[in-house]
Amino acid sequence: MTRLIDRAGSAIAARSSRRGFLTRSALAGSAVAAAPAAYVLRPNTAYAAICRCNNQDCDCGSTCCDGYTEFCCTMTGENTCPTDTIPAGWWKVDASSFCNATGTPGPRYYLDCNAIPAGPCGPSGVTRATDQCSCTCADGSCGNRKACCTAFRYGQCNQQIACLGPIVCRVVTCTPPWRFDPTCTTATATDNNTRWHHRPCLEQPTPDRGTLLGSFDAGVWTMGYQLGSATDVPTRSFTFGQAGDIPVVGDWNGDGTHTIGVVRGNRWLLRNTNDAGPPDLDFVFGDADGIPVVGDWNGNGTWGIGYRKRSSNRWRLRQTASPGPHELGFRFGKARDIPMTGDWDGNRVTGIAAVRRDLKAEAPSTRWFIRQTASGGKAQKRFWFGHGDVQFVIGAWKGDHRDQPAAVSANGRWKMRTRVSKKVFFGTGDAIPVTWQAADWTPGRLPS
Repeated sequence: MTRLIDRAGSAIAARSSRRGFLTRSALAGSAVAAAPAAYVLRPNTAYAAICRCNNQDCDCGSTCCDGYTEFCCTMTGENTCPTDTIPAGWWKVDASSFCNATGTPGPRYYLDCNAIPAGPCGPSGVTRATDQCSCTCADGSCGNRKACCTAFRYGQCNQQIACLGPIVCRVVTCTPPWRFDPTCTTATATDNNTRWHHRPCLEQPTPDRGTLLGSFDAGVWTMGYQLGSATDVPTRSFTFGQAGDIPVVGDWNGDGTHTIGVVRGNRWLLRNTNDAGPPDLDFVFGDADGIPVVGDWNGNGTWGIGYRKRSSNRWRLRQTASPGPHELGFRFGKARDIPMTGDWDGNRVTGIAAVRRDLKAEAPSTRWFIRQTASGGKAQKRFWFGHGDVQFVIGAWKGDHRDQPAAVSANGRWKMRTRVSKKVFFGTGDAIPVTWQAADWTPGRLPS
């Protein structure tokens, strides 16, 4: 056995450094002692003979044994955190060739999706106890990295949740995490060792998982949770605007991120980030008594603004969030209707709606008149939705970019038109419901 170990060590030493030789010699000796049949009788390496990676027998040079977690898209087909997981932190690599849309390599961001825990946490805020998964190579393949094994969190995301489970999988993006997930901070962590970690599935488009819920109450914005996620705990609250303002949300600069704004009379105060601070845009547009609306009227990715007169059915729109005369003008609906906007057919062009309450009904109900584009003419779609004294908000509740309304009652219950069996509670009292990311809206109580 001694000669066998010496011969193995000599063979390895010829192809390795002194440090590598010492390490591999120790492994060879351990292999013969621990698994002599596997090492002596099979055409394999000592390294593989003693390696058991993440509860599976794998060659120690396999992907499963490299210490990193697999991408979510390998496991689910989508580059998003799966159900019952949430982002718990992120890191980046610098100057990634995978993020060079502008012609210059930029940072690439990796988010850890940690499981919602099933057991108590220690002081680290992470536990291995979870009933969602168990540590293994992703999909049972040694060619995939591990999943649900590492009990760790960088901690820049969802800090309001004190205890999480292990990392189930990773999401990757060229967009800074704090720009699309309001729970993530800008505290930087860098690991350039992951520069070439990639999967073909990361190049496939990922459908929206849903719409981020929120509310606006006298200048206080509360950003909630994404419909379908595992928690309904509010994720962020900050102040922008004041009592009496009408909140709006849209992509004012075309960077792909929906951000906040308020309309005060005919003064528009807009920010390009979802946080407190001075407005990035401050200008006057429209009539002081107009009802503001926003949307991507031409589908170019940059959101415009507009209003509908309270005293008539005249709509006045601009293609960009900027001062100046209106560029689109038409009539639609009736003066007493509430104007709403949404991408009704999923083509990334914002259409319009006239929301009309049936005041003669014993139990007041609401009828919706829809046009697929921001233009005058007859309604292309009609339906009844909403009862009683509710507020309305628009969102892509099914994650397919097709907007539908939700009715929000005074006790904070959200009833989605496409998910009427699902009870969602968020916000109460006089707070105006708002949504981010997948849709936009014109908020307001129905007229009495």
